[in-house]
Amino acid sequence: MASRTAQAAVCIVRVEPQPGHLLISITTNRSLNRELYSTDVEPTRRFSDPETAIRAVAEFIRSYRPTDR
Repeated sequence: MASRTAQAAVCIVRVEPQPGHLLISITTNRSLNRELYSTDVEPTRRFSDPETAIRAVAEFIRSYRPTDR
């Protein structure tokens, strides 16, 4: 009997102060195994407006659907 690998998703938010603005980088991955390893790479999104970055994180969370067990 084959065992199923647990799945996880992560969202990394990195904030770097720049002269006159913030650089906010959001990296997401929806397809990680139990060891948080994935061969799929999702593109990093970059923002300077905190409200837009927060909406992008909320969109990621709302779109994540766990698999049925």
